[in-house]
Amino acid sequence: MRHPNTLSGHKTKIACDLQKMKIRRCLLISCIIFICCAVPPLSFAQDDVSVIIKQIQPSLVAVLTYDRDGELLGQGNGFFIGNNGDVITNVHVLQGAASAQVKTAYKKVYAVTGVLALDKEGDLARVSVDIPPRAVCPLTFSTNLPETGERVIVIGSPSGPEQKVSDGVISGVREIPTFGTVIKITALMSPGGSCSPVVNMNGDVIGVTVVQTIEGQGLNFAIHSGRVIKLIPDTGMTHTKWVEGETNEWYSSAEGFFNQGIFYLAADDRQYAMQSFEKAAKKNPRYAAAYFFIGYCNDALGRYSEAIEVYKQAIRIDPYFVEAHAN
Repeated sequence: MRHPNTLSGHKTKIACDLQKMKIRRCLLISCIIFICCAVPPLSFAQDDVSVIIKQIQPSLVAVLTYDRDGELLGQGNGFFIGNNGDVITNVHVLQGAASAQVKTAYKKVYAVTGVLALDKEGDLARVSVDIPPRAVCPLTFSTNLPETGERVIVIGSPSGPEQKVSDGVISGVREIPTFGTVIKITALMSPGGSCSPVVNMNGDVIGVTVVQTIEGQGLNFAIHSGRVIKLIPDTGMTHTKWVEGETNEWYSSAEGFFNQGIFYLAADDRQYAMQSFEKAAKKNPRYAAAYFFIGYCNDALGRYSEAIEVYKQAIRIDPYFVEAHAN
């Protein structure tokens, strides 16, 4: 018969051995889980991008514009929004055109019938298209603010033999007063890449590209999707009727100079931004927002007296301009 102390020590040893076995098993399971989780993203990252590209491609269109003789004037990018065939494109693409069409990823061509909503400061237009519902493949939007470092994909419209695709990350998110959120991305864009959707790794649109060349430097910016979603149909004008009322080429219009100033500002070039806003105010002396941003740039440059005077001018034009009062 064993002594009680001997039995107790034996039981303690068995318990310790069992505990060690449990610890080893837990460590082994943890290692397996870590390896399984770490390897697939590295192995399938390219496949994930390919899946998203295939998902987005049917939603993209090339916007073709024509003069009164039916000759091709120009071409831009666009994409479907909503189930009724509406397309988002650029204002500058449509201006001066007697007619316009969209060409889908399946090489089908449909007529642009009307201009439903405009955001001239953002260079965005929502147009109606004569297209059967079965041919419409709208994009989904994310209204959440993206995070710096988040991976994104930029897909151009099918305008040529090859569709331009690039990926990168978000390198900055900037909130511009009264305008909204501007996103800076590292994904490369071609000179004609404006109005291409910027999508996250879920395939949701987080922004629309803006191509700006500032002093020879291409800056890759996107307007946050929240501004695009606000383009609610409200004008109901035919394309022909809208064009008749447009006298200025967009880039040299007050809104075009204003837009340029916004992206100079997003690039932290306040001096050139102010010059653009001054051009906008010269084009339209009743442009309260242009005066506001002239004041905003002076404010940022430490020219406080000048800033106050220009803010006052914005308030004289628009007495209810809250931001101008606050500043």
